[in-house]
Amino acid sequence: MEKVEFITPPALENAIQNSARVNSPDVDPWGPPVDYSWTGWMGITIDSLIKEVNMSRGEQEFGGPLFSVLGDGLVVNYHRRVLGYRLFRHRPDHWTFMIRDHSPSDSKSKNSKNYLLRSEMMGITSILYRQMNEVWDSRERKYIQPKLTYQGGPLTVRFCFPLFPPSSATIITFMVGKVRVVQATCDPSNKYPTLTCTLRGQYNLSMSCYNKSSVHEIVKWILCPPEPAQVFPLLRGRNM
Repeated sequence: MEKVEFITPPALENAIQNSARVNSPDVDPWGPPVDYSWTGWMGITIDSLIKEVNMSRGEQEFGGPLFSVLGDGLVVNYHRRVLGYRLFRHRPDHWTFMIRDHSPSDSKSKNSKNYLLRSEMMGITSILYRQMNEVWDSRERKYIQPKLTYQGGPLTVRFCFPLFPPSSATIITFMVGKVRVVQATCDPSNKYPTLTCTLRGQYNLSMSCYNKSSVHEIVKWILCPPEPAQVFPLLRGRNM
C-alpha cells in the first residue's frame, strides 16, 4: 500500500495528536472497544474532534433509494450484517461514507487485496446516484422522485479535479477487527463509462494490536481525505 499524504488543518491535527480517546482507548471510562464495536467508537471520536475544533459537520441523511437501504441495514439470518453508519458531505464535490460490514469473509478474500466488498460497491453506487440526482425537496422538506441533475463531466468517489468540478466520496468500511478505504471514479459523459475502484488503505483495528498511528489515518480519511493516487485499480468495469 502506498504512503498517503494527508492535508490536515493544523487545529484538527493538534486535536488528533492530543486526543486521549485516540491515543489511549484502554483508559476510556466506558471501557475499551471490542472488535465488533469500532464503528460506534469511531463515530463518537469523530464527534468529539469536530466539536473540539469547531469544524463544519456537513453530515447528510441517508436519502435516496440505495442510501435508504443501507441506512436501514441489510439483515441476513436475523443479523444486521451491513449498515450505512455516517455520511459526510464536506463540500459539493466530496463525500465520505462510513459503512459497517460484519458479513462473514470467504477464504479467498481474507488473504487477498484485489477484491471489492459488496457493501463497498453499494456505497459507491449510492453516492454516484445521489450526486447525479436530486432527491430532497428543501421547500417541502421531504424526499421526492429523483430528478436528474448531472450536466456532464466526471463523477468520483473521492477523486480528481478536472475542468468540471467532480463529485467525490471516500468509502470507509469497518469490518471485524479491520478497516478498508476504497476510492472509485466514473465519468458518465464518456461513450463507454468506466468505473475504477482503488483500495487506498487497509488497517488492523483491534485492542490486541492497537496502533494509534493507524487510527490517526482512519480519522483523516473520514474528515480530510487526500486526492486519489494514480495506482493500479482494484476493479475496472466497462459498458455501465
